[in-house]
Amino acid sequence: MIDILNKLFLFLFFLSILNVVRNGFFLIRSIKQEERFSLDKNRLLFLGISISYILLMIIDGVKL
Repeated sequence: MIDILNKLFLFLFFLSILNVVRNGFFLIRSIKQEERFSLDKNRLLFLGISISYILLMIIDGVKL
C-alpha cells in the first residue's frame, strides 16, 4: 500500500514539474514575441498548486 502511494506522489511530482516547465515555456515565448502572457483562473490555480507541491517535496520530501 505504501509503495503505491509513493509511486502516486512521484507521478504527481513529475506532473507538477511538467506543468511548471510548460507555463515557463509559454512565458518565455510570449516575451520573445512581445505579447502579453495571461493565465485564466484554472491554469493559474494549477500552476500555484504545482509550484507549492514542488517546493514541499524539495523541503520536506515524501515520508510514509
